[in-house]
Amino acid sequence: MRPSGAGRPRRVSKAERWLNLLAFLLDRRSPVPREEILSQVDDYKRDWRDKAKRESVRRKFERDKQELKALGIAIEPQPAKVEAGHTSMPVDGYQLHTRDFYLPYLTLVDPRRVQTPGPYTLERIAVSSAEQDILRRAAERVLALGSSPLWPSAASALRKLSFDLPGVVPGEEEHSITAPVAAGFPRVFEALRDGLERRTAVRCRYYSIGRDAEEDRVIEPFGLMLCWGHWYCIARARERDALRVFRLDRMRTAVVQEGAGSGFTVPPDFQLSRYLNRSPWELSDAPPVPARVRLAFPHSRWTIAEGLGRVVEAVDGEGGALLEFDVRAPDAFLRWLLPFGSQADLLEPADLRAALAGLRARVLALYR
Repeated sequence: MRPSGAGRPRRVSKAERWLNLLAFLLDRRSPVPREEILSQVDDYKRDWRDKAKRESVRRKFERDKQELKALGIAIEPQPAKVEAGHTSMPVDGYQLHTRDFYLPYLTLVDPRRVQTPGPYTLERIAVSSAEQDILRRAAERVLALGSSPLWPSAASALRKLSFDLPGVVPGEEEHSITAPVAAGFPRVFEALRDGLERRTAVRCRYYSIGRDAEEDRVIEPFGLMLCWGHWYCIARARERDALRVFRLDRMRTAVVQEGAGSGFTVPPDFQLSRYLNRSPWELSDAPPVPARVRLAFPHSRWTIAEGLGRVVEAVDGEGGALLEFDVRAPDAFLRWLLPFGSQADLLEPADLRAALAGLRARVLALYR
């Protein structure tokens, strides 16, 4: 016997519908036609398929807009365009401004230094070290009361302080996080360190992510370093007679070689410092390829704050930015952009843009 309601579309609450609507609009950089919203956002789209119910769906959308506006969230009407053949037609559209969903950023004023404006046009609040100390102690005292109705606000204030001004809240210092390693990692690391110290070549089984294949390599380890949570070995690959960067977690095995011909000499001009503080897509000696990416806020703020890439265009009113990166290892760059989804638009070069589209399609196919 089939349970009552089996096979019917799941009803969503008003709060869930609002969240679906806001998430849909925040993911769009330009005004969205009303019909596109009603045909794609749960739970409008369930009834939108029935032409007899479309007018009631429109009224529901209008009520949702009014109620959200009363809560301080204004879904602004903006003219949008839809393609019709070789022409575009203006239609009613709506847009949310990302900047309206973030509190102003706190910045610490240092009277000994000249304050220069950064690349951001976002609203900021400048506080002195004395003021931030008062804010911290006041919030901590409210938290210590336990049952105070101001407890949630005090906890939120401390989170805001620790995010915008790292280190000002005790116990909230930034931590370096490393990725978990496989069971065989210690043996691989020990072999490479041994080869490095004894200046002896190492034979390893290495997975090449670009070719999606494992290969036997004989390498001469020149240096080891930790970058972005992963261990890397800078080594000369004997098969290619070229310097390469190997990620240790892609080495299946590593064995120090013995006998004649196993020794090597590190070139006098080699400096490990040349590879330090690089991004993963810069860990190669291949010629750099400039890549331009438009990042939406807040990814743009984090990227600029971390010193990644160069700001090509001034940050727009929404907090997004056009940045340029020097890409030496395309695979690493594409995998860094992948989690950003539609918030990252890789504009050029065309072949890298196509490669990112292909990578996204393969990931989507796995989930389907």
